[in-house]
Amino acid sequence: MFDVGGIPLALSWAPLTSRTRQVLAVATVPFADQESNPLGEVNMNKTAMTNGSVQLWEFMAEEADEGLATPSTKPPRFLGAKCFDWGRPKRLQFCPVTMNASDLHNTYGMLAVLCSDGRVRIMDTNAIHDSPNPIFEWMESPVVTFGLDNDYNIEITCLTWVNTNRIAFGHTDGSITLWSVYPKKLLQRHGVHTTYVIDICSAYPSSPSLVASIPVGGCATLTDLYQPSSEFTYFPVPAISFQPNLLCWNESMQGFMALYPSSTPNTTIAFLHHRFFCQARSICTGPNTLTCVSAGSTHPFILVGCADGSVFSCNALQKLFKQKGEPLRKIKIFEHEYKPIEHGAEDSSDAEIVGGEPRPRGAVRILQGFLPEVNDDPRTEKRKEMDRKKRLERKNNGKKRGRPKKSGGAMEEALNEEEDREGELEERLASRVVTHEPLTRVTAVAWNPNTHFSCWAACAMGSGLIKIMDLGVE
Repeated sequence: MFDVGGIPLALSWAPLTSRTRQVLAVATVPFADQESNPLGEVNMNKTAMTNGSVQLWEFMAEEADEGLATPSTKPPRFLGAKCFDWGRPKRLQFCPVTMNASDLHNTYGMLAVLCSDGRVRIMDTNAIHDSPNPIFEWMESPVVTFGLDNDYNIEITCLTWVNTNRIAFGHTDGSITLWSVYPKKLLQRHGVHTTYVIDICSAYPSSPSLVASIPVGGCATLTDLYQPSSEFTYFPVPAISFQPNLLCWNESMQGFMALYPSSTPNTTIAFLHHRFFCQARSICTGPNTLTCVSAGSTHPFILVGCADGSVFSCNALQKLFKQKGEPLRKIKIFEHEYKPIEHGAEDSSDAEIVGGEPRPRGAVRILQGFLPEVNDDPRTEKRKEMDRKKRLERKNNGKKRGRPKKSGGAMEEALNEEEDREGELEERLASRVVTHEPLTRVTAVAWNPNTHFSCWAACAMGSGLIKIMDLGVE
């Protein structure tokens, strides 16, 4: 676990074949960007928000004789940062195709970064192995820059790699575009939505031409770029979505994991198969507003982050093919709590360094060791509990008068158990609308796509901490 000194908005693992080290790219913004004044307005300093950076962190592993790699006892190493004046980084994603073996010692791969100026830059991230100190590189000329220069005030809002030389974008006008990286060329543009596209994801590697997109207001849509005018479908329930990082492709299940498309607020992750995209299946329900989701590349487990700082995991394949009477479980990996320090009027400076030392931001508590719990929607459980009580009442009313009745103590104990169960469900339903400290939220989660490290997961929290976990337990 380490501190990045800002709010991490996006994570991406480098596609490396090395069995001893892994590299994680982190897009961060200063805390001042999302601080609000007493009137509730967010600070928007346009001149200061032109600067941005992407951090690179390295993690060592102990290579096992058989099985997966385990984390080393060495702490993570800060390799350096890519600095630029294109605006704050909002999204980033490594090209999922591994580089050639001859280039592994020279580069980590091609990194696509979406900046706040509405353009996407492709960077070549040079490898940093031998330098004992972090290297800060000022980026002036990226490999290629993407943007719709001919249209007025249309910016890129999200990105996804389609293959090693193709990349797709969502735009503020609701359209999606497909570009060639080299040579730089706009190949396709389609008006899929009518509002801002907040998320886009390709079905790489099995079906890279299938692109799912979610607008701010409208229906989640799946488009086949081979025949975009005829081969498309959508989930027929319009919804309002303000949260990115809630759409990912699950290779083992051949479908997309996304926030359940609903006209009412919900906290459920749904599975949308690419051949039956208009039929959503419930997979996991969180206790609070969902903020991010990630699906494993070599296993069927998913990670779900919530606004209350909790991270859940469950077996999506088991939930999808549930057998009658089979118990379904999900587990809370950890729960993150953050309490900021309230500075008084006498300490109104914005300096991050006070007296030669970093200014304390607040206190963090991370809870672990939770027991598995039932993987079901509290609304469904409450409906089942109400049906069970109705059946019990009908059964008691249908009894003959001559039969002996329950003793007073046994009847009172049964009623108390029913009240406790119903009260627990009511509390779980009420937790969905509870507000929390903004920096308590889980901002991004990412399973490692590399086969040897596929059970490593990165979880970023609004407090600035990133936790790397090896969840491959027997």
